[in-house]
Amino acid sequence: MGIAKIESQAIRELAYQLWEADGRRDGCAEEYWLEAERRLIAASPHTHASSSSAVDESATQSFPASDPPASHIPDQPPANADAKWAAAEKAQKKSSRPSRSAH
Repeated sequence: MGIAKIESQAIRELAYQLWEADGRRDGCAEEYWLEAERRLIAASPHTHASSSSAVDESATQSFPASDPPASHIPDQPPANADAKWAAAEKAQKKSSRPSRSAH
């Protein structure tokens, strides 16, 4: 149950009780209203917090379509990895040599 489902009459009555218990301070109507609202939401058996835990539980049991569960199989290098490493090393040596340019 959210704020919209709590009747304003219930909030009004509790806010009035809080205001009286606090010595009828002037200029604090909003403070008492918000406190009454907070208390009523917390006391409600169908609060947002309980539905939030249901959403959290549901999220842990599912995966988004773009993120499937891992296979837990160890990664294997490609079959031609050695040849690629050798070619990369050769290219790096070639590019690190000073070029012979005519001045």
